[in-house]
Amino acid sequence: MNLFISYLILSIVLPFAVPPTFQDWMNPDLFPDPQCGMLVKNAEISNNNLLVQTTGAEFSLHASGEGIFKQRIDHPRLVLSIKIEDDLNKVTPKIVANSPGRVFITYDSFNLRVNGDSLFMFHALKPIKITVFRQIDAGFNASYKANHVLFDEYGGFGLFYSEQEADDEFTPYGEITAKYNLPENAVLWIGICPPKLYNWERSIRDNVVWHWSNQLGYPPDTDLIAWAKEGNIVLLQSEVMLWKDWNLGFIPRLGEAEFARVRETCHRNGLKFIVYTSPFYFLKGTPFEAQAMNSFENFKGWPPGDATGRNIDLFLSEINRVMKEYQPDGLYFDGQYTDSPAPLYMLARKSREIIGEKGILEWHSTWALGNGHCFLPQADAYVDFILRGEGQNMLYKDFNYLRYFVSGYNTSNSIGVLCTNGPKPDEETLDLLLNANCRLHTLVDWLQNTEFMKIFRTHYQNKLTPELRPKIEQLADKRQREIAIISQKRAEEEQILTTEPLWNKPIFSEEFNSLPDCLSFISPQNNQPFSVQNGIMAISALPHTYAYFTGPLNKIINGFIVRFQQGTDKGMSWGPGVLIRWGKGAQLRVGLRSDGLIQLDIGGEQKLFKEFDLNHWVQLRVRWTPHYGLIEIQKPDKRWKKITHFSHACPIDTPAQSISFGKIPYNGEPIDYPENQNLPAGTNHWDSITVY
Repeated sequence: MNLFISYLILSIVLPFAVPPTFQDWMNPDLFPDPQCGMLVKNAEISNNNLLVQTTGAEFSLHASGEGIFKQRIDHPRLVLSIKIEDDLNKVTPKIVANSPGRVFITYDSFNLRVNGDSLFMFHALKPIKITVFRQIDAGFNASYKANHVLFDEYGGFGLFYSEQEADDEFTPYGEITAKYNLPENAVLWIGICPPKLYNWERSIRDNVVWHWSNQLGYPPDTDLIAWAKEGNIVLLQSEVMLWKDWNLGFIPRLGEAEFARVRETCHRNGLKFIVYTSPFYFLKGTPFEAQAMNSFENFKGWPPGDATGRNIDLFLSEINRVMKEYQPDGLYFDGQYTDSPAPLYMLARKSREIIGEKGILEWHSTWALGNGHCFLPQADAYVDFILRGEGQNMLYKDFNYLRYFVSGYNTSNSIGVLCTNGPKPDEETLDLLLNANCRLHTLVDWLQNTEFMKIFRTHYQNKLTPELRPKIEQLADKRQREIAIISQKRAEEEQILTTEPLWNKPIFSEEFNSLPDCLSFISPQNNQPFSVQNGIMAISALPHTYAYFTGPLNKIINGFIVRFQQGTDKGMSWGPGVLIRWGKGAQLRVGLRSDGLIQLDIGGEQKLFKEFDLNHWVQLRVRWTPHYGLIEIQKPDKRWKKITHFSHACPIDTPAQSISFGKIPYNGEPIDYPENQNLPAGTNHWDSITVY
């Protein structure tokens, strides 16, 4: 998936078909039967007190409004409690629908749907308040809008809210975790993890051989037979070479007979095979339909995708036809619906229904909700393999990223696979990912590299034995004993960011009385973009081109303040920004965009926040602790207002190497966006930068 294009489209919402909503899921007739062995085991009401047990959770709700959620898998315990501010004795609650797949309970002020995957859905019939209290320490947390996950080594929970832009005051460390003032018709989901058992046998047995090519979508029999020595599942990903009009439909490019030849050869040699499809890049019925591409001839980049799920019915109909007519053993999804949990969850349930309980479903899900590390475990639970990490090479040594976002262990309990279609993993990464209980696919290109395959077999394949499970469980137990201390330290870090910084003399300052005494990087498309007048630097350049300065730092830094203005610059990820570089490629960038959003680029992720006035000066303060950061904006009364907290894995306890400022691209490289946007040149302005 092209990273920059996906950044652009994630925030686009156009009036097309309506995607599934949180409210749609309150239909009791939807999915009454269980899937993937996740069941509603018991539901009963006694003296207005409710008790529901699922495969993974137990929920009891007292008539007083006090509710507790317990984990049932592997480590039974209290995970979460809630307080519903309503008299639940007004009307006796009733179980109006009950089956192994779901139970539906009615109260006076809300309805409650509980699915077998331990997803609890509270639907407000009139305004109600629900307060959430965590009962475990936070080993990991991530958020996207009003969606959050919080885990320790044994499990955890997720919170997902229909009012996506609401401020729920979420904090992973406070006594109160979140507060919800649900208006009428709003829906709050609470998911308890893990929803199912981890399949240890399959995680050791199943190995996917991964094929991609921009020339050949149907490998010859000799290759398929050779791959049978390397794994038991073949993934044919070559989207353009596999299908005709791959953005609009899935018709075998070389005909049904050739597709059948590959399928039968795989089956004769003990291989199952799965093929590429993509909800994200399936453009039929979206505003992007006219941008579908079907050839690598004159290739200028991938088309945009659609993350909303507005065309979910068209996509589901198409994959249903693929499964029936071409009969692969399963499907690989390149990207999902990252805008909202509701269509994402519908995609998981409907796709599993089409593919069947024995079919293989893999999600390439580098971004799950938004483009950070928040995800919906109850959606992932219906998927066999979750592939994450494309282009996120800087995070491969971040153990928390591997453990909690990639592995799936004790979160969704699906098999998490690290996407290594870029640089080959080194020995350290292979050891680290196994300790985090991640898996790998075997890329076809690797098989030609004898030296790497020796490392791969020694440090990965040879360790996939039954002895891996007790090792992983022992490591998890050890880390679990440390989480309370770690959580306390993280809480102290966040507390630091709530007070004014104790900064001393700046180590870098630029007032723009003249052009900076730094190295300049200017796109060939721009002619003399820099000028200075009256202490203000102007940068006049084409929107998606680079024009910036870089100066040395070579000191440990704690943050910076910048005052600048977007002006008429039409740049998005090439808008005015400040970027700090550390060793080993770590970097942090904060900038402005012509759509009025503030952009944070860190660890291969891009996050967008709040609006600002394009024609006014913007003063931002960016600061950090070892694991967290804070972006603030100065208001007219000179007070600082929080824009966002963020997590990071930058080595801030080591000297920062350099600072870049100007039209510095999202990735910190002197490159232009490859496609001409036909937009006129614009000008942004700079007043000051101070680094502490």
